[in-house]
Parts: sequence; C-alpha cells; structure tokens
Amino acid sequence: INPEKISFTLINLKEKEKDHFARQLHKLFPEDNITIFLCKGSSDKNWLDQAMNKSKYVVVNKTDLPIWIDEALPGNKCYEVTAEQSIEETFASINAESSN
Repeated sequence: INPEKISFTLINLKEKEKDHFARQLHKLFPEDNITIFLCKGSSDKNWLDQAMNKSKYVVVNKTDLPIWIDEALPGNKCYEVTAEQSIEETFASINAESSN
C-alpha cells in the first residue's frame, strides 16, 4: 500500500487512545484521504518497518513496548503518547509542524 499525502502508523495505542485519535483526526483532516497502519506491539518486523517508512507520522505508546520496536522507531516523525502527552497534544504538535 502506498499511502496518499497523510498517513499514520499507530503502535501500541490503547482503545481509549484510538478513540481520541479518531476524533482528533476527524477535526483536523475532515476532507482528506488518510491511510492508517495499526500495530499492537507484536507485529511482523518487516511489515512494521514498511508501515513506518511509508507513513508520514508514527504515533506510539511505549508502555510495555517490545525493545525491537522501540529501537526501530524513526525519531524524525515519531510522536509518543504518554500520561503527560495526550493524543490532543500530539495532534497539536503535528499540526504546528505541518503548518511550518
């Protein structure tokens, strides 16, 4: 799959975080075609590498994340979701970067 302009790889997000992500996505990109790759944390390495390479943004929750995935994360387009960094704040960072 070759994504269009906007694409995300979501890694290890909890259901609540996925719901927040969907709401924020609809607010910021209501008319755009978007590709989303979902990974729970135990995906095939080759598939995950391809998904991350093809995605414009990688959003990850590192809680209980396998080390091999953490080491493979692309630093330049990776956004971490934590107790301190919500999905909304992550989208604010993405939106600020895309408007520059």
